Amino acid sequence: MCGILSIVNTRPDSGSENLIKACSIIKHRGPDDEGFLTWVPGADPTIWAGADTAASTHSYWKYNTLSAGQNYKVGFGHRRLSILDLSPGGHQPMIYEKAGLAICFNGEVYNYLEIKAELEKLGHQFNTTCDTEVILHAWEQWGVKCMDRFNGMFAFVILDYRAKKLYAVRDRFGVKPLYYFKAAKSLYLSSEIKQIKTSPEFKFNLNEPVARKFLATGAVDLDNETFYNGIHSLPGGHYLTIDLSKDTNDFQLSQWYTLKATEWKGTYAQAVAELRRLLTAAVDIRLRSDVTVGSCLSGGLDSSSIVCIAADLLKAKGDFAGQETVTACYDAAKYDEWKFAEEVIKQTNARPHKTFPSFKQLQEEIDTFIWHQDEPTGSTSQFSQWAVFKATHHAGLKVMIDGQGADEQLAGYGGNDVSFYTGLMKKARIMALIEESKHYKKANGVLPKGFMLSAMKLTIGKSKIHSPVVQFVHNSESARIYETDAKSLHENLMRQLYHEPLPALLRYEDRNSMAWSVESRTPFLDYRFVEFTMGLPERYVYKNGLRKHILRDAMHGIIPLAIENRRDKMGFVTPEELWMKTEGKSWFLSEIDKACKKFGGTILNTEHTKKYVNDMMEGKRNFDFVPWRIICFNKWYHM
Repeated sequence: MCGILSIVNTRPDSGSENLIKACSIIKHRGPDDEGFLTWVPGADPTIWAGADTAASTHSYWKYNTLSAGQNYKVGFGHRRLSILDLSPGGHQPMIYEKAGLAICFNGEVYNYLEIKAELEKLGHQFNTTCDTEVILHAWEQWGVKCMDRFNGMFAFVILDYRAKKLYAVRDRFGVKPLYYFKAAKSLYLSSEIKQIKTSPEFKFNLNEPVARKFLATGAVDLDNETFYNGIHSLPGGHYLTIDLSKDTNDFQLSQWYTLKATEWKGTYAQAVAELRRLLTAAVDIRLRSDVTVGSCLSGGLDSSSIVCIAADLLKAKGDFAGQETVTACYDAAKYDEWKFAEEVIKQTNARPHKTFPSFKQLQEEIDTFIWHQDEPTGSTSQFSQWAVFKATHHAGLKVMIDGQGADEQLAGYGGNDVSFYTGLMKKARIMALIEESKHYKKANGVLPKGFMLSAMKLTIGKSKIHSPVVQFVHNSESARIYETDAKSLHENLMRQLYHEPLPALLRYEDRNSMAWSVESRTPFLDYRFVEFTMGLPERYVYKNGLRKHILRDAMHGIIPLAIENRRDKMGFVTPEELWMKTEGKSWFLSEIDKACKKFGGTILNTEHTKKYVNDMMEGKRNFDFVPWRIICFNKWYHM
């Protein structure tokens, strides 16, 4: 896991100081090593050391240190977090001279051992034990099609210096980031937006439609647009290609992966067994590492499943030492999940680490937190995650396994209820509707009248699901309140995977983990698992009033019963409402006032904004994350 950078100049340029600056700003992503590459047409690329290149790398490779004024058309910069092959052999950028290829890679290809064995049978010889070299040989053997074989999370740039082509690739679901910025003289490709902002050609220009939509609805990372005009995110499952024989930085964008769900034809019992098998395989392959692998543990169904599966796998391999877990805890019982996490700890003999995020910590670290995120966040929940990875770093752990991605496939969010009932109505599945209504009443004491009414309106085309109109946004009509036609549960889950909320959650997780030099792995986003779950009948996923029904059954006997039967969902929560109404009240009001002074009359309606927040603090309006969004946006803007 690392941080990468590529600068492609329309013509060879001597601005190597741009490479150095844009690479040094992400030292947090790779504190273990640093490296550079420069290339001009008609010559072989040159590998350079940097100011932070590890002493072992220096003595092994004896690279010269890159200095300002070096001429290049293509430049690579790399920051290394050593996870596989900790030796200098894994140093990047890496050149494969026989094939005329060079790579700058961030992420993991978990099945690299299997691919390596296949390539060795085809005559390939390897010099390292890292997955980076496997990618280079796979590219030589199969070209772009090699990506179909990769099971992992990755973003990389490959230079084919003999064919004068450059490729930039992102994994299937966009777990690892890759941004691009096309200016007059250069094209930047980077792991984080802050690298692009070091470019002499970059000038800040707010993407106002994105900002308005975020303030009005909380929606962010819906597509490849960012808060910065001109900076885009390469979509997951896509790659771009540049012809380096021309004096241009124009590129072609292509899609290499499309999610094709595998329609399930077997019984429910067989599906339960298959889900258990696939999730176990996904966790198992993500335990591959040359450093200790820990787990984020909230006490919810997803993270508990991963910790318990990992514990069984490690015991089967003779590792009885137990895992290390990190959990966010709170003194306020309403927001604390430790009692559930503790059940997992007892069952697995894991070694727990606790962190207690506080309002004081939020005040002290908010600017650093937002700087690392590069863009605003939807709530202080992301700060809770930040605190977990900070505790991970201080516990000496470099790799963590997390439960991200399960909710979006298995209907974990409450917003899936209406689309589930809508789908049943549109298919005229009357008996299923009656059964689900009975189970809902049994569990909750009332019939799901609200869900049924909304589903009925959607079925006859009289309604759309949308966020309520909010008056604090100036000219709210131009904000285009986010809305969606929820035709079925499956279509709603696809939207969650590709538009909202998963892309935002992956951005939060990447920045929060890498800020503390930690690699975070997500077994639920193993493409084999996703292709399976998205082909399941909807009533395998949501049944008898229970979301994630099939996961609960698959984990029976593996996770504690108390967690299997949990109906509430929390995740990375914070006592944000409590903070806002008690110890943090004056701070929240002061920060809202600052935002109104800056954006009142342009983006914010000052009168409505202050009334909205005051009513919330006085209990006249239900709590939501609007105050945080305004505060976070203003702080990000000034930053």
